[in-house]
Amino acid sequence: MKSFLRSFPLKKAIFLCLLILCLHGISLDSVAQTLQQTLDTRLSELLDSAAIPGMSLTVIKKGEITYSKNLGVKVVGKTEEISEHTIFEAASLTKPIAAFCAMKLVEEGKLDLDKPLVDYLPYADIADDKRSQIITARMVLSHQTGLPNWRADRQSKELKFKSDPNKKFGYSGEGFVYLQKVLEKIEGKNLGEIASEMIFKPLGMQDSFLVFPDSANFAVGHNTKSEPQGKGKPNMPNAAYSMHTTSADYARFLLELMNPTLIEKYLVAQMENQEVLMDSKDPSLGWGLGLGINTTRQGKYLWHWGDNGVFRAFFIFSEKDKTGFVYFTNSQNGLSIVHRMMHTVFSDPEIMENWKEYKQL
Repeated sequence: MKSFLRSFPLKKAIFLCLLILCLHGISLDSVAQTLQQTLDTRLSELLDSAAIPGMSLTVIKKGEITYSKNLGVKVVGKTEEISEHTIFEAASLTKPIAAFCAMKLVEEGKLDLDKPLVDYLPYADIADDKRSQIITARMVLSHQTGLPNWRADRQSKELKFKSDPNKKFGYSGEGFVYLQKVLEKIEGKNLGEIASEMIFKPLGMQDSFLVFPDSANFAVGHNTKSEPQGKGKPNMPNAAYSMHTTSADYARFLLELMNPTLIEKYLVAQMENQEVLMDSKDPSLGWGLGLGINTTRQGKYLWHWGDNGVFRAFFIFSEKDKTGFVYFTNSQNGLSIVHRMMHTVFSDPEIMENWKEYKQL
């Protein structure tokens, strides 16, 4: 072997190495190009088959935005098309934003994940139940408060526990509302201002808001029959569902989760660390701090879905490969295509295979 190396010209060896690297780069570019071509070809057909009027999609490959597509119409029956600045309701994709704000306050020493929230701010709606005294930010972010998703009467000032806190996973928007009140008490400003200062402005998310903005460029939601519905325009932020944004903007936030610049990496690592299983019998689906976790034999994925009825959304990305996507739709059918989208972007056959909350095409 030594004699062979001595006889092999150095220039040829260098040339061979460069050639291999170039071919590898071409291969990666070809994969990205193939995905773009596939999406360009199939997206319109996919939306038509699912009766989804409009969509905003952004794909990330290896930690970089490689594809953005906005297609369809803002409202059926009119000609205005979805553009790159058309805002959609993010629904529950608001929750990871609120979670990031909470973790930023942890970094600043203003919030302790394991200190009872009642020590920061008692919550009158559950004050009569002693279990309210043990709820922490960690329980809220991992959906272990024991509170329901929403109270039966949304106008009521009374909120009942579904189960004991810190015992099991139970998805709860109510928990995030309580945490929001605590964050606002700590900072002395509303959550919309907090998110803008901590996330939106630093990341250049110019089309992102936690209240409805003064804009005419917005999508209208549609029911399963593609019939336009009324558009809610919240004037107060809600940590569980009120964000309005675009896929390109939200992708900037996902890039921040992949490669943190605004917060210490160990805090994002805590967000991505599994706290609880969604179902004790299924080890593939769990929850961290504000993020869903899907574990397969090929790796770990971070994800979240959004459902405001006639606005539905989804994101997922690979922790290892820093590859994923986020999309928003103005349709009640918006999550019927999520598995098709995942298997277009990822080659992992096990990805989210046990998540069956929504009927798929």
